[in-house]
Amino acid sequence: MIGVMPTWVLWLAVALVLMVIVARHRRRAQAEVLLDEHARRRTEREAPSPVSVWREANRLFRAGDREGLLLLAEIGRELPARRQDVVDTWLAALRGGVSRGLDAGWRTAVQSELVAHLRPGEDYWPGMDVRAAGAILVEVDLSGCRVGKVDFTGAVFVGDARFEAMTVTGAAVFDGARFLRHGLFTDTLFARSLSMVAAVFTGNLGLSGVQVADAAQLAGAKVSGRADLRRAEFGGPAGFETVFFGGRALFGEVVFHRDALFTGAWFRGRTDVTSALIGETADFGGARFGRRVMR
Repeated sequence: MIGVMPTWVLWLAVALVLMVIVARHRRRAQAEVLLDEHARRRTEREAPSPVSVWREANRLFRAGDREGLLLLAEIGRELPARRQDVVDTWLAALRGGVSRGLDAGWRTAVQSELVAHLRPGEDYWPGMDVRAAGAILVEVDLSGCRVGKVDFTGAVFVGDARFEAMTVTGAAVFDGARFLRHGLFTDTLFARSLSMVAAVFTGNLGLSGVQVADAAQLAGAKVSGRADLRRAEFGGPAGFETVFFGGRALFGEVVFHRDALFTGAWFRGRTDVTSALIGETADFGGARFGRRVMR
């Protein structure tokens, strides 16, 4: 005759069953963790790396695809350390000619995107240098932008080139640049030096109200139109040696804190130096004046 099962045996059986259930749940949980980790690693491998995104953006951009232009801008927004690289890439493209598919419309689009990040505002990238030596720019307007160093050596400006009320915290170089119309720098601040050696201005040169903290050098420059430097202020030596002024040359209320050198300059049009102040040496040796000089 089978007796009643002892209580301890019953509890032992229940405990064994619970242990089996717990062990199964633990194994299932471990398996799920392994599957999740595998899926995460696979997803990471499939996601494009920053390097591949950069390469793809450059490939599209060099092909003249607007998507590449916008993708580079997005990289700059997400990765501040790459912003100067993005700016350099845009400017490098502007050195090419139409043979690379970079027509005036494309240049304008690139310039517009560039200016959007150089002018203080919601999408401003501070501290950018503008390395645009040899670039060809169409109706460029950098007015109100704030940048570091600028280098437009040998650049060609098609149409008006505007730099009004711009702030340049580093050295500014426009040596050998060609302005096919007007070059306008009204109220621009150059916190260091300015160099426009042998620059050519087919139209007017607007430097009224400009401030140059250090040396300003325009030796050998040619201005076919009017040169307006009224109210300009030069903190360092200002060199205008052998400059050709084809139109009116306006120097009213200019302040030269140090030397003002016009050796060999040619003032073909009317010249106005009313109220100009020169802190140290004024040298007009060999200068030529085609019309009346207002003093």
